[in-house]
Order: sequence, then structure tokens, then C-alpha cells
Amino acid sequence: MNSDNSKLIITPLGAGNEVGRSCILLQFQEKQIMFDCGIHMNKENKGVMALPYFNKIDKIEDIDLILITHFHLDHCGALPYFLKNYKFKGKIYMTTPTKEIYGLVLKDSIKVKSEDFSQDLINEQSIEQSLKNIDCIDYDQEIHYQGIKLKCYNAGHVLGAAMFMVEIDGVRVLYTGDYSTEKERHLRPAQLPLEKIHVLIVEATYGDTQHETRTKREENFLKEIVSTLNGGGNVLLPVFATGRCHELLIILDEYWSKNPQVQQFPIYSTCTLAIKCTHIFQKHFNKLGNKYHKGENLFKFNHINTKKHLQDILNNQKPKVVMASPGLLQSGHSKQIYEYWCKDEKNQVIITGPAVQGTIAHQLIHNPEPDIKIRPAQISFSAHADYLQTSSFIDSLRPQHVILVHGTQHKCRDLQKKIEINFKDIVEKVWAPENQKQVELSFQRSSVSQAGCKAIGELGNQIENFIITFQEKHNQHKIDEEIVESMADCICCSNDLYFNGVLLNTEHGFMLVDETDKETLQQYGIEQNQIYNQMYIPLQCSLEQVFNYVQELNPEAQFHPDDSLIVVKDLEIRVPVSSVLLQFKWISSPKTDDLADSLAFFLSNVNQNKLNDEELLKDKQKGLIKVLQKTEFQTEIIENKLNVKNKNQVFIQVDLNTLNPSVVAEETQENKNIIKRAQTIIESYLSSYL
Repeated sequence: MNSDNSKLIITPLGAGNEVGRSCILLQFQEKQIMFDCGIHMNKENKGVMALPYFNKIDKIEDIDLILITHFHLDHCGALPYFLKNYKFKGKIYMTTPTKEIYGLVLKDSIKVKSEDFSQDLINEQSIEQSLKNIDCIDYDQEIHYQGIKLKCYNAGHVLGAAMFMVEIDGVRVLYTGDYSTEKERHLRPAQLPLEKIHVLIVEATYGDTQHETRTKREENFLKEIVSTLNGGGNVLLPVFATGRCHELLIILDEYWSKNPQVQQFPIYSTCTLAIKCTHIFQKHFNKLGNKYHKGENLFKFNHINTKKHLQDILNNQKPKVVMASPGLLQSGHSKQIYEYWCKDEKNQVIITGPAVQGTIAHQLIHNPEPDIKIRPAQISFSAHADYLQTSSFIDSLRPQHVILVHGTQHKCRDLQKKIEINFKDIVEKVWAPENQKQVELSFQRSSVSQAGCKAIGELGNQIENFIITFQEKHNQHKIDEEIVESMADCICCSNDLYFNGVLLNTEHGFMLVDETDKETLQQYGIEQNQIYNQMYIPLQCSLEQVFNYVQELNPEAQFHPDDSLIVVKDLEIRVPVSSVLLQFKWISSPKTDDLADSLAFFLSNVNQNKLNDEELLKDKQKGLIKVLQKTEFQTEIIENKLNVKNKNQVFIQVDLNTLNPSVVAEETQENKNIIKRAQTIIESYLSSYL
């Protein structure tokens, strides 16, 4: 950066005063970054009209990075088209869960021939090609690429959703994408970055409005559903198959389990894509919410029936709840069911996210046609930030500039005015640009790049000793910037010149502390903890094959065949229980989490390729029996039922065709813990079987 002002330019190529086709271009110091590459979701924009304004980019080959926040089509759906039709030479980053689900979502969208997606834009070949060009990044991982420092944080919107922070020449820009700081059953809330942020690009989906409390929304949601069912009507819940679907399924299944009076009403889901993605959710359990980490298998549903064929649902004359995608009623099963039920006033449709302008959902909520009798309601579980969340975010980050995107013109203007009034002492300017309108910002080098921090504790002592040694060696009485630069060229000093530590953002400014200096860290309320993870996966190849794969990822891996053990730093892989289960145990870190995820993905592919359905079922049966036999329980098979016994009393029977367990013993005060332990062993084994 030069000593004079340097222009940072931000241009919405999509999502400027609209919801849809998110695509934001950042240009600074001859670097170019594209945040998201989505398509429009309303029925008015089809084909190439649904794409971002790519023609606004002068030199696409000069784009350094494309950063995809999550797997929803309005944030990633145009990526295969862009890569196929333009000469992009840079890198693409998204999180591992986003990449795994991205391919499934896009392929599903062309199968259902969604109206918001033209088959002329993408095909399976362009999707597969795009997957080959994508690199993965984990939360809190820092990557340096051609003068750009890149880091991502949990966004709390869907599994794998990320906020991206980029730093160029000391200027830090945070792009939130879709984010939520609200606690959910299966997701963690968005992280708050500790770094000083100069420019915040933030969603304005809900403008200056405020959500009802989560408790109140769930109460109203369930009350509306039960009332409609008791009145003889059906309830349609349009959802995006890989977003709110899992959260709403958990809410419904939990309520049905606790309230026997509603169990006469079936719940159907036609979101087969959501079921396909469940194993991905389970694989990335370290990114799920607290309930999952407490041992609850949130994705084991007792009252949800998955149906592929719509007619099977419509033929059932009972009042029912049906969850179908997509969430805006523009195509697919949700539109078909809506058209079948919309003329009956006993029926109800509940929109659980923002109703994007130009969609059937928006028209139904705001201006329904006279012949539409179905009762609409909008109760949001969309995991988008409201004004309270956004204002808290701004108050904590204290950015110099705020740029609003992903909101209608009305929502953006309302939020802009409110931030200008409430944060006039913090934020220099709030922008709400339309598509293709540039925002130009200026930064002084002295106000950004030269900001420093103070080394304290043991690290401060190390630096002080280094300076004293340098002064003695070189007869220097004063250390200034010019002398520090000469240290880097000094053979005897250069190796000792660089110091690492934990950067703390305190009320007294930035402090740098050695990561092993527990006493100083504790003074600032920071405790060091290690998270231990464990996973079991069926082993359908030799341990030598596993070792060869691990060694490709980490050449330092060691194999101990006598102990059936593979060891990498902070990760152990062994076969402790039976010949069909492989156990991972590791200390959580970005590197070990990635290694464990990669190995799990490799093994699941080996298993799927090697076994047909019948063999897979037999393998599961065999593994379950061996696991139980290593505990205090005994097993016997009678008429294709696996009896699980303790002291000759049968407590649980497992149907060997479906592997569904059922309690057969009457629960008493004396045996309830035995039953619970048997259930836990069985469910843990089955849920860990990828």
C-alpha cells in the first residue's frame, strides 16, 4: 500500500437491494476477491437472467479468490456456469461440509428441473468439474495466498456455513454471508471474530425488524399445526431440503414423542436429499450443536416417514403434516402439494423462512389470489440475523464501514437508517448499494498497517532479553524501526527475531501472549482445553490399505501391525472391538479434524463400493452382535430377532431385517438403567455406521 490513500472497491454483482444471486466483488491493491456465486430464486429471473452481473468484471482472469459461504443455491448455484464459461485462474475455497453437500444440492436441482434453474446453465458434467477445482478450509484456519490473508468463522446458518475475513495490506474485510447468532438444536451460533474489522459486509434480510423469541416462535408453530390437524386439515411446510429441514424435523419429532395425543397424525417428508445428507451431518459432528455433543442422536427420528412418491402421501386421507422442498413453492413437491391443497380452507401452509419477492410464497403471504383458500402463515426459522443480532455484531466488531447486502431495497434502507442513528459514534458510513453500483473506500496506511500490540508475560521477557542481547552484540543503545530492519539481515539475530503467541483483544489494546504461558492467559480469563473425539466406522478393507491412505495425507504416520494400530500426531486408529469396526481417537484441531473427516469419507466410499445392500445388512448385524458381546450383555437369535439379555432376562429385541430395536421388558426402577445402557450401545453403533 502506498503512503497516500488507496481505494478499496466493493461491487454487488448480485444481492444488491435484493435477496438472491449473492455475488460480491472486492478489489484492493490489485487483488480481486469474489464472495459467493449464486443464482436468483424468483420466478421472474430465469436462465441467464438469474445469474449475477458477471459482465461487470473487467478482467475475470485477474480474480484471485472465490469464497463460497454455504451450499444454498442463491450463494453457490452459478459457480459451475462461471467456471465453465469464464477464464478463472484463481483458487476457490469453501468448508468441507459445504463442498460435500454442494454437489448433492446442485445435482438434485437439475434432476427436479427446478423453475429457478435452467438446464442450459449447468449440467452434471459442469458440477463434477467444479468440484475438482474447489479447495477446503476449516473454521479458524488461516491461509495466505498471493498477498491475501484468509480466515473463516462459523456462521451458524447451516452446517458448514462460513463467514470470510480477508486481509490485504493490513485492511480487514469481513463478509458474513447468511449468518445467525441464535442457538439451535443442531447448529452452533455464529462466531465473533476477535480481529479488528475495518469493513463489514453484512446481510440485511430482515432489515430493522426483530424476531420473536425462539420459544415463542416454536410455541406458535406447533400451536398452528395442531390446531389445523384437529380441525381435519393438512399442513404443508415448504423448506429448503438441506437448510431448515433438519431443524424442523427435530422440533416436530421431539414434540410428537412427548405428546401421544398427536401421534395419530402422520408426519411425512419428501426431502430425500435431507436424508442423504444426514450421514454428512453425523460425520461432521464436531461442527454440530451442544445437544449432539452430549450424546443425543438428533437425527434418529421416531415419527417421521420419508416418502419418495407423492401419491403415497396424497392417498392417505388422514390429516397430516408434509415437509417438502423447495421453501418458496416455486417448483418441485412443495408446489405440487400446494396446488393440490390450496382450494381447501381447512388446509394450511406455513412459510418458515423469508418469502423472497417474485415467488409464490411471497404472493401467498402478501397478496393471495381470490380463489386461493388455503390459510397461509409465516413463522420464521430461517437462521438469518435480525436487527438485534446485527446491532450486537456491529457493537462488538466496531467496523469503520458497514455495507448492507442480501435484503430488499426497503429492508436495506430501514437497516441503514437505524445503524446510522444508533452507531454514529462507531461507524463512519453505512452503505446499501444497488447491483453494479461501486462503493469506494479509502484507507491510510498509518491508520491500519502500523497498528501494533504489546507482548506480555513470558513472551515479553523473551523479547526484552533478545533486545538486550542485540544491544550488547552490536553496541546499540536505542532500537528504532531502521535497526529492527537490520536485525532481519543479521545472521546471528535473524533466527531469534520472530515470535509467536496468542493475540488477545483487551480493553487496553492488543496483547500478545506465549501459548504456553498459562498463568498470564488465565489472568485474561482464558483456559486451555483439549477436545478428544472418537468415531467408529465399519472396516471393509485391510488395515494396510488404511495406513497407505493415511500416509498419503501425512507421511509421518506409523503402522504397528502387531497392535492393529496406526499412529499420527494426536490421532490413533485401531481395531479394538472386532474385526469389522475401526476406531478413531484424536485430539481436535483443524489438521486432525480434517484428517479424520477425510479418512471417514474414504472408508465410507470403500464400504459403499464393496458391499451390496444384503451384505451391508449382514455386516451391520455381525458388528452389532460383536459389540454387544464385549459388554455385560448376552445375545441370541430367535426367528430373525436378536434378543439382548442380561442375567438371562431379555430386555431388548432387535429386528434383524430393519435393525430397529424395541424394549420388550417392563421398565422398573431396578432395570431402567440396564435398558438405557443397552439402547445407548445399540444406537451408538448404528449411528456411527457410515
